[in-house]
Amino acid sequence: MIIFWLALFVILLIIEIITVGLTTIWFAGGSMAALIVAAVGGPVWLQVILFLVVSFVCLLYTSPSPRDRSLSR
Repeated sequence: MIIFWLALFVILLIIEIITVGLTTIWFAGGSMAALIVAAVGGPVWLQVILFLVVSFVCLLYTSPSPRDRSLSR
């Protein structure tokens, strides 16, 4: 699974560099967390759950809220 998480991380970073709009950076963070767990021998279920939780938390705290978007117009 280490190769999978590393490949996913690299692919997501490449997409992020191409789009430059914070479209996949949250999932890149989640894949990095899952990669670390995989590197220390954590079970696959933990890797997947950590990927989902870290991605969601990154999305929650870095994504602008709809209120912020309406104020900028």
